[in-house]
Order: sequence, then C-alpha cells, then structure tokens
Amino acid sequence: MNPPHPQRKPTNWPQVLLRASVALLAMLVVAVVLGVATGLAGRILTIFGFYEVLAALALSVAAVAIAHLLRWRPQAGALLIALAAATVWLTMHRLTDAWAFRAEQAQAVLRESHDLAEDFLVSGADTPLQLVDLGLNAETGADGIRGALLVEWRAGPLMLRAIGLERRLPAQPLVQALLLAATLAFLTVLLRRALLHLASEPRCVVCGRYLRRTRTGRVSPDEAQRLAMAWATGDVPTPEFAASATGPELLRETCSAGHTQREGLALVQYRSRTLGSGGGGLVARLPALPDSAAEG
Repeated sequence: MNPPHPQRKPTNWPQVLLRASVALLAMLVVAVVLGVATGLAGRILTIFGFYEVLAALALSVAAVAIAHLLRWRPQAGALLIALAAATVWLTMHRLTDAWAFRAEQAQAVLRESHDLAEDFLVSGADTPLQLVDLGLNAETGADGIRGALLVEWRAGPLMLRAIGLERRLPAQPLVQALLLAATLAFLTVLLRRALLHLASEPRCVVCGRYLRRTRTGRVSPDEAQRLAMAWATGDVPTPEFAASATGPELLRETCSAGHTQREGLALVQYRSRTLGSGGGGLVARLPALPDSAAEG
C-alpha cells in the first residue's frame, strides 16, 4: 500500500507573480543598501575579494529570509533575481566608492584652500567640489561621479587599501573587464544556488509556509535504506539512531501554523564543507500530511 500524498492546490499565477515582484523589489533594496555600506567601508579598508564574498553571503541570507517571509518559492525567477541583485550591488558599490573619492578630494582642497587660492582664481571655481570637477574633467574628459569612476578605472584593479596605503595592479582594460565579469558571475551563481536550494524545500500545502525542520539524529546507511523502503509502503517505523558521523540525518518537518496532521520525515546527507546554502543532499522523504480540518 502506497502512502497517501497530499493534494496540492492549483497554482495561483497572479499571486505567484505578485510575490516574485515583491521579492525582486525587496532584494534590490537590500542590494542598494548593502552596496552603499560596502562602498563606504571600502574607503577605509579593502582586501581583494573580501566584499564580494561578503555580498554573496549577505544577499543569499537576505533572499532566503525574504522568500520565507513572503511564502514564495523561487524557481523560474531565481536567475533573474540573482543577476539583478548582483548587478545592483556591484553598481552601487562602485558608485559609492567613486562618490566618496570625489568627496575626499573636495575635503583635501578645502584643507589646502590657502595654497590653492591661485587655482581658484584662475579656474573661476567657487567651491572645492567645482575645482575637483575641473581637475577630473581635465584628466578624464568627464566630471562628477563619472569622472571619479574613470579615475578609479584608469588607476587599475584595487588589491589592498588601508589607512595611508593603496596597492593596485597595472591598469589593463581587458583584465579589469574580466574581473568585473567574474565578480558578477560569482555573485549571481552563489545567490542563484541559494534560491534554487530553497525552491526544493518542502512547504505546507495548506498555508504555503516552509515546513519547520527539526534535526533528530543520525542513522546508519543500512537504517536509512530500511526507513526509505518502509516509507515507500506507507509504514512509519521507529528509527534506530546511530553514533555514526557519516550517516544521513533524520529531520522532522512540521508546519509552524499547526497545519500538520502527520509530520513529514526526511533523510538528509549533510556535507562537512560547503560554500553558501545547500549543504545537504536529500536521501529519502515521507511527505507531511496536512490537517484535514485546516485543509477544509
């Protein structure tokens, strides 16, 4: 006898699209805030790759939290959201760095205003920022944030920045373009991986919440096989836990809103080392049964 499977409700596509749109908007807001924060922090201390890894992890955590809050399962839109969030973070990180560079140059001009009095007179600039923009325009052909971006680009890829210290690689346009593409790809892949892992997590068929998982203990590989065979026939035997550190782990799955008539069971093999979300592989699962009263 096969175990009964819960019947899923028909997909409400307007609601799915609305939740995906809200998730995308929320992720873009997070990416903007994070990009500004890391851009400002990078003016004080930068180590090559540090903020990229930090952004990948922070955006992944934010995406999972937003999906749980919205009860949204990221599937087809995972790549779009990952690419959009990665692009916005990288753009805001670079723009904030350029804005801060321009502001720092204006502060330096203000501190040396007596020595630069002749420059103010000749140029006709009324403020330190105007004098900085004239210098940026003379050096790059552009002023404002665009001129500051071009100065940073022409200086070469930044490897290390600390107080009074800056180390860069030689300015090679091809190398810099490849680094930008690699950074964007790295952020997109890790964020999409977190979203796709979340899309495979079980949800309550009544309310759409992600089921709460409770780790119970590990079982041996032989016991895992016995449980999987028993679940396939509808039997739910008492598991025999082992002290094995390599066997699958038994997880109990319940709805946090109480819509579970019978808790779900899952055997998951966790890997000891993993980057980002998705460190466990599903071995077998017995789906949870919804509470018939709640379902009705």
